[in-house]
Amino acid sequence: MLLKVFGPRKVIGHVRSLASGRMGPRGVLSGLVAVSAVAAVAVFPSSCQTGGIGDPCIPEDEYFGEFSGFQVSQENIESRSFQCESRICLVNHFQGRVSCPLGQSARTPCSSLDDSCSGEGESCTIAATFAPECGEGLPECAAGFSCSGAGFCACDGDSPCPSGYFCDSDSAQCVLAVCHNPDDCQDASLTAAENEGKSCCIPGTKKPVAAQVCGQCGPEGLRDAANSVYCSCRCGVAEGQPEDENFNFCECPDGFVCAEVRPDVGLGDKQLTGKYCVKADDPIIKDGKVDPGAAATECGDVVGNAGGECEGTPASGG
Repeated sequence: MLLKVFGPRKVIGHVRSLASGRMGPRGVLSGLVAVSAVAAVAVFPSSCQTGGIGDPCIPEDEYFGEFSGFQVSQENIESRSFQCESRICLVNHFQGRVSCPLGQSARTPCSSLDDSCSGEGESCTIAATFAPECGEGLPECAAGFSCSGAGFCACDGDSPCPSGYFCDSDSAQCVLAVCHNPDDCQDASLTAAENEGKSCCIPGTKKPVAAQVCGQCGPEGLRDAANSVYCSCRCGVAEGQPEDENFNFCECPDGFVCAEVRPDVGLGDKQLTGKYCVKADDPIIKDGKVDPGAAATECGDVVGNAGGECEGTPASGG
């Protein structure tokens, strides 16, 4: 289960990115899981395999090409992470994408896959697809779409695809495509200088991310990926809630403290609220709680894209 708290950049649940080529919607999610397993090894070759508390992890949202990244004012608790032994990948007030340190401006959209692109080595490449599942027991397709034999809502030239999408006649799916050079992807293991001028891609692939993405916050305030996105575990209930004797709470290892990350406000899964193991030296921990208001002030210098809704200060030369 994923319980996300997003601002205005919340993604549409049934808009899925294509990890490789074009495929029907029933195969998209399973394909993403397979790709993400490879990506975890490719980007973080050793630590993610141990599953220990504090090990790095890539949130599942980053395998969607329309996802614009996390906001430093918010947290995200992924409770079924395949990368963490605890199954918890904690995004503790982090900005951008783990897999794309410098972020990017919004990509140049295409109106068809045959459009020409001006950048060297670029061609129109699918970043995401809109093809809700349909069939017995599922909602009917929206007006202008028909349920295909493959079990998805197929489009034609007159279908009302989402803004920025067009109907690809070969797959009968609404797709979002951008100009993209497959050899121009940022790599989280490289330096800022090595990533400069490169774009965001779906982890472990050469497929593009279409949206604008903020550059990561600087490491000084511990809001960069290495210090704010990692495997964690639930160590206690939210303040004011009765103890839950049936939940298998964890004990935090050395270097971590048990602090309230998500208060119980009466929404969502109550078993995802409460306290989690967070890095003991994190400056946004106040009186045993993570203070969301302090997170933006700790963003510091942003190397890369710092425009729009991004927090932090553009770094010199960034």
